[in-house]
Amino acid sequence: MKAIRLFLLWMPIIIFLTGCWNRVEINDIAIVTAIGVDLSENEKLQLSLQVAVPSKLGTSGAVAEGSKEKSTFVISETGSTISEAYRNIQGKLSRPIFFAQSRILLIGEDLARKRGVSHLIDFHTRYAEPRINSYIMFTKGKAFKLMNSLPKFESISSEEMKELAEQNFGLKIYIRDFLNMLLTDGLEPVAPQLTLKSLEVNKNSKAGEKLAVNGVAIFKNDKLIGWMDENETWGLLWLRNEVIKEVITISIPEEKGGGKISMEIARADVKTVPSLKNGNVKMEINVISELTIIENDSQLNLFDTKTIEDIQIYVNHEIENRIQMVVDKVQNKYQSDIFGFGQSIYKKYPKEWNADYKKNWEQNFSEMEVTILSDAYIRRIGLIK
Repeated sequence: MKAIRLFLLWMPIIIFLTGCWNRVEINDIAIVTAIGVDLSENEKLQLSLQVAVPSKLGTSGAVAEGSKEKSTFVISETGSTISEAYRNIQGKLSRPIFFAQSRILLIGEDLARKRGVSHLIDFHTRYAEPRINSYIMFTKGKAFKLMNSLPKFESISSEEMKELAEQNFGLKIYIRDFLNMLLTDGLEPVAPQLTLKSLEVNKNSKAGEKLAVNGVAIFKNDKLIGWMDENETWGLLWLRNEVIKEVITISIPEEKGGGKISMEIARADVKTVPSLKNGNVKMEINVISELTIIENDSQLNLFDTKTIEDIQIYVNHEIENRIQMVVDKVQNKYQSDIFGFGQSIYKKYPKEWNADYKKNWEQNFSEMEVTILSDAYIRRIGLIK
């Protein structure tokens, strides 16, 4: 009896002391830090993997002191599918490829326009290792080129891409978000555009190029159909209710002294309200924001209540115009509901959506009346009169 009790006591301990039976040592694998996909010259998929070199990294992830060698290298191969290209790359590496640490999927424009991206998303969701919480980005050129760029602040370029995505100055889309947009009626996919920008020290000299998030890729179904620039992205972020770090600058009329006033958005809330009357659907966008004045280049007295009310009117016009500009462009040029207006209609009028609007939503979206209403409130003006 005593022996049985001892066995029952020690059995759980023995189980938990068995160790990690399926562990993988870091020196035995090729760690992928970023994945890039392009369309090759022979119309095949070109898969590029940025692979870390652990011996060239310091303990904190920085480049090892005194090392002149890169902490990553990029290897590329083609195939009729991602899986085939991946196997072709594996044949060139002495270590098994490990995707689980990759946080970036970067896709070139030619591939996204001609063949779409659903097959790439399919690989990420079916294969066990790649993360669906990786960031997805697109570039007007070749993904391969950007993956070979030299980082300015981080040890590897993929880490710089990730940090750019997390800065909240632009659109931030995970692979799982992109998949959700593909599968949702009344909502078309969008994703950030990654590019290389020249760093100018002065007019006569440059300090090379740096990675930057610079606009948005617009899709219809799974194919890329166009781009938005940085200013237009601002309006899209408002419509997606994702404005976090943004500065609004307004120009004061000359008759009131001229100059400019810059404000930082402290809080913003956007509500999309669809309405249906006599078979016609309309969309009203209500924008409520709170702002803090951070710079005043005008002669206005900000301690005067009437002056603040006038500035709020200027801000409302600025917000409404910039959002309306984006809505007009997308409705007229792309006819792609990247705002999710159709999804809002479905939630409020599911029967009408399924019966009347879903089938011909592209045309209905482009013809729909959209009204933008902004209510901006200046909460803080600073201490200087």
